[in-house]
Amino acid sequence: MDDSVRKVLENEEMIGAYVSNAFRYLLLLFFGSQILANLGTGNLTANILAISAYAIVTVGHSIVIRTCPKWAVSIFAYLALIFDFSLITGIILYYTYFASPDNFSFAIKNPIQNFYLFPLAFSLIQFRLRFVTLSLVLFYAAYFGIFYFGYSTGKITFAEDWQDYLLGPNLLLGDAIAGRPLVYLVLACIFCFGIFRTLVMIRRIGEAEAQRTLLSRYFSPGMVEEMMTNPNLLSGRRQTATILFTDIRNFTALSENMDPVELGKFLSSIRERLTECVFEYGGTLDKYIGDAVMATFGTPYPASDPAMDATQALKCGMKMLETLGEFNREREARGLEAVRIGIGIHTGEVFSGNIETSKRAEFTVIGDAVNTASRIESLTKDFGKELLVSEDTWRLAGTTFRGEAMPPVHVKGKEKPVTVVAVTS
Repeated sequence: MDDSVRKVLENEEMIGAYVSNAFRYLLLLFFGSQILANLGTGNLTANILAISAYAIVTVGHSIVIRTCPKWAVSIFAYLALIFDFSLITGIILYYTYFASPDNFSFAIKNPIQNFYLFPLAFSLIQFRLRFVTLSLVLFYAAYFGIFYFGYSTGKITFAEDWQDYLLGPNLLLGDAIAGRPLVYLVLACIFCFGIFRTLVMIRRIGEAEAQRTLLSRYFSPGMVEEMMTNPNLLSGRRQTATILFTDIRNFTALSENMDPVELGKFLSSIRERLTECVFEYGGTLDKYIGDAVMATFGTPYPASDPAMDATQALKCGMKMLETLGEFNREREARGLEAVRIGIGIHTGEVFSGNIETSKRAEFTVIGDAVNTASRIESLTKDFGKELLVSEDTWRLAGTTFRGEAMPPVHVKGKEKPVTVVAVTS
């Protein structure tokens, strides 16, 4: 189970402990009203002792959940559950022996048997399958313990028909064995299934939100929603994509006078603005590499025509330069040095998909086209240009932009010279 989901469940268990404790106080009011309503019919001393014991445990529960660690709260919850069943069983036996000593069947027919449902309900509130299971075990131990004692000692007599069972002191064997115990079993199963389904739902929601958060770091909001409904988009495949690299010029000189906190804020601000440009034009943020940003267009879902992805990449590059201009005006107003970037764009065949290890998965693109885009970005320093695109990209998307062809140049890793175009608008 994911740590974040586990923390949510642990938090819900603590909330359940507070809520169940509040309901215990409501039950105190209920039991108190029952005692007052039956002053002339019951044993007042026994009732006062029972409600006092319940009040002591309830107050103790309040103190534990507010002052003790979680493990102590959990242990006390188990002890409180055992106490509740013991108290109910004790009350049933007390009234059987002192109020109706000649009718032991009354212990099974006593309406107080219904009070066993309260601790079962508290188990549901506390969001723990083990509590529900323990409640079922304790109920059967108490119920069938009483039944077996009465049956083995001959104190329980059985009715021959339903009317005798309802109006007389005798038990109907089938109802005694399968009536209330079966109802309790069905309720316990329903509660267990409800808790289980809720746990599964929370786990799935947690996993989905974790995946959504991860995807939102790399993909535009629209693409995230599409990928959540169609996870196969992340499967690896060869495809044509347009890759964009951007890098801050003279980053070392800019950063050497900044303290680490200031440098972190500076990088975060630049990255956020450039990433917004990528998402605005339907691109995918592949990764941050120091002060560089790598983005792709056409992954994981390529356009019907590669020219559309190439065009979006060029528009993104132009938007980045426009955004940087606004950023620099803000810096210059504060007396800070302007920031310059270089952008390189190339279109080619790549492998696109999840690259996984046993502990980590990363969606990325790899291939010669990625290396070429990086080399083209490096050429912006040599040519003194802000935005360079490869001949392949220009052929696909250059009709809507103005550009200036640069002289062919050799780059690392390429045997043939590379022709690039400086895009101006």
